[in-house]
Amino acid sequence: MIGDVLTSEGVRVGARAADLHDAIEQVGAILVTEGLVTDGYIKAMHEREAIVSTYLGNGIALPHGTNDAQDTILRTGLAVVQFPDGVPWGEEPARLVIGLAARSDEHIEVLSRLATILGDAEVCERLARTTDAEEIYTTLMSPPSEGGGAHEELPPGIPRTVRISNPSGLHARPAAQVVARLQPLDAQVTLEVNGKRADARSITATLGLGASVGDELTITVHGPDATAALDAVLSIVTSGSDI
Repeated sequence: MIGDVLTSEGVRVGARAADLHDAIEQVGAILVTEGLVTDGYIKAMHEREAIVSTYLGNGIALPHGTNDAQDTILRTGLAVVQFPDGVPWGEEPARLVIGLAARSDEHIEVLSRLATILGDAEVCERLARTTDAEEIYTTLMSPPSEGGGAHEELPPGIPRTVRISNPSGLHARPAAQVVARLQPLDAQVTLEVNGKRADARSITATLGLGASVGDELTITVHGPDATAALDAVLSIVTSGSDI
């Protein structure tokens, strides 16, 4: 999994960047050097960022190219650049910038694994401070810990089960759209797929589901804006295109 798409040479620590565009150039250059993409992919990363922010929270940004840039991807892989002082990324500073290049649906497994690790604020803080690139590499490629405990009980609400038709599943852009659409609504939204459960307001948790097109997704909502929240999620996951 992660061990197949990230090498220790693909990790840099102690970097500085003037802005997010500079940061994207730096991480994109590593993707090129690692033989994962051609130069044209970096332009597609900037284009994606102009469409929707790739900031995930916990000081993590995940820049990646647009869907139209598939022909610039040579193989699936990652590059990581640490910016200890942070790089302004919208309203938050990014301290760990992970460049992603993925062919076809291979991004789903990669994103799911990354989200499991990067949803942990303490781990993110540790990776943002370390001076050892090997520590970042080892953490990101380490096998997931065993789940152990049972799921929390779902709140009472409106359950709805649908099959995901969005071709990108709940990969970065659709996940970001879900979070953005829910932000102004007073509702608790839980997503469940393939035995995994996530708070739809958390982009890292949503990415951690690893949901892809064709998966059966159960949405449970509760709160004053429950109906509007359900409609918002449905409009994204059942869309026939990565809008």
